[in-house]
Amino acid sequence: KEHLQWTKCGCGDFTITATLGTLYLTATHVIFVENGSEARKETWVLHSQISSIEKQATTATGCPLLIRCKNFQVIQLVIPQERDCHDIYISLIRLTRPVKYEELYCFSFNPKLDKQEREQGWKLVDLNEEYNRMGIPNNYWQISDVNRDYGVCDSYPTEVYVPKSATAHIIVGSSKFRSRRRFPALSYYCKDNNASICRSSQPLSGFSARCLEDEQMLQAIRKANPGSDFIYVVDTRPKLNAMANRAAGKGYENEDNYSNIKFQFIGIENIHVMRNSLQKMLEVCELKSPSMSDFLWGLENSGWLKHIKAIMDAGIFIAKVKRVKWELNLD
Repeated sequence: KEHLQWTKCGCGDFTITATLGTLYLTATHVIFVENGSEARKETWVLHSQISSIEKQATTATGCPLLIRCKNFQVIQLVIPQERDCHDIYISLIRLTRPVKYEELYCFSFNPKLDKQEREQGWKLVDLNEEYNRMGIPNNYWQISDVNRDYGVCDSYPTEVYVPKSATAHIIVGSSKFRSRRRFPALSYYCKDNNASICRSSQPLSGFSARCLEDEQMLQAIRKANPGSDFIYVVDTRPKLNAMANRAAGKGYENEDNYSNIKFQFIGIENIHVMRNSLQKMLEVCELKSPSMSDFLWGLENSGWLKHIKAIMDAGIFIAKVKRVKWELNLD
């Protein structure tokens, strides 16, 4: 709890406001209560919405603390004492970046609910209901419990939809050939033409490795799409990135080993490049009274629009493909 100056910048309209008030750190939020207001105006910021915290050099008015949020909101706290600023900084770092999942507030929160009410919170999203809306299960796709207790892939649901011809042996074998064991699993199905989109991670193919089960898995996907004699394997990475990963034992599918596939690279950069580009774009948006030429130059130099175009191009390509699509993720 500190009396300090709070400056809030909205990147959309470049408005900057400053006020004095009291800061509260709770288990879930940063709360700022303005002084001198009968209504006691409060601003709440969820810890999980904070993307970065920067402790800046001490000035004559105090020690600035810059908070950037994932919704592009930028907040600057000017705290009178450097020691207090350091304590707040350390506390926010720990609250926004927990070391273990168990440190998240959801694990310690203990509402006054009975067992039935508590279990309802885990059923807010029903994946089976969403798949039923798409027309699944049907003659081509079925639900599989091969990942029960997350035994095959810890980043997939316990129940996934796979082609009916894909046995548990094929699925497990394919998972061992994929980065983080993310085997091809159904993400979208169009009941009008039986076309589907499956997702997976990159194969552990290196320069020459192959996996019979993974090849069988792709053939099972093709057979589950009776409207086409081939499937598209869409790799969202730039081709140079995928080729470089071969040296680390990963890479991409060898068309000589997989029958009836068409390979397509999209060229979306990895998350690190895109995050750096986003940061540059936000810095341009935070400029005070920039000229139009400076703003446009900074926007172009950030490369952000190039990344957005690459993502849109990927969506357009997949949407235009009238037959079978199979999309790989960014790994």
